[in-house]
Amino acid sequence: MRKMLSLLLLLAVAACKKEEAVPVQARLAVATDTSNAAAPPPAKTAQAATGTGAAAPIDRMIIRNAAIALVVRDAAKAIDAITAAIESGGGYVASSNTWRESDVLHGKLSLRVPNARLSSALGAIRGAGIRVQSENITSEEVTQEYVDLSSQVRNLEATEEELRQLLVTVRERAKKAADILEVHQQLTEIRGQIEQAKGRMRYLEQMTAYATINVELIPDAVAAPAVEPGWQPLGAVKDATRALTNAAKALVTAAIWLGIYALPIALFFLIGGLATWKLLVAVSKSSRRRLQS
Repeated sequence: MRKMLSLLLLLAVAACKKEEAVPVQARLAVATDTSNAAAPPPAKTAQAATGTGAAAPIDRMIIRNAAIALVVRDAAKAIDAITAAIESGGGYVASSNTWRESDVLHGKLSLRVPNARLSSALGAIRGAGIRVQSENITSEEVTQEYVDLSSQVRNLEATEEELRQLLVTVRERAKKAADILEVHQQLTEIRGQIEQAKGRMRYLEQMTAYATINVELIPDAVAAPAVEPGWQPLGAVKDATRALTNAAKALVTAAIWLGIYALPIALFFLIGGLATWKLLVAVSKSSRRRLQS
């Protein structure tokens, strides 16, 4: 039975190799949408082969990311303007973060826009601010990776089909459960590889369909208030008076402790020292007199 399993597996591998021999460009299909000429989505697969067997060219799949630091007068108004412009172009706000420093609003946005409208989206963002502090655009082509994954999925699915047929045969003829479990385990592994490859393909499709723009909103230093809102001179006077009063209390408290506690103790030790010194002097004089007599 194990020899039969090995033979069938070799046949499945041979079928996979034949599948790989077919030109990769002829296995993929391009998803095109001509209904929206203003913002055509990027093609996700290669075009199918023509009836004569000639394969059409493959559209490139590119992941685009942009980062822009924008100086604005009012971060709240800039966020509203940028959000409206992005949503009107078919994009959306992936994340938004705002905070205050010295009572001045700062913000960061992560935007997703159709890949074909990246340039127009960047133009709309620039128009919402005073000037561009910095701007960076990166691109990564993943066409070959997507093509390889598609080919891998087709080969794995062919192997999966062979294993399913083999599993049926083994169930009908085998008398040992170990043979059935062996084929089932291999079938499970193949299915896991297929799902992993398809998951990566879906990720690449999403990343190439929409570009990512990270926006940092920097408040204009000229627009910042000269005096921070909330500052009250009268409150500062009260704080200074309170601090002076606390200092005076501390000094008076120290004087009280010094006069009532520390001074008597010091006098006690001083009197005791003087008495001891006089006693010693008297004893010394008495001793001298005795020696002289």
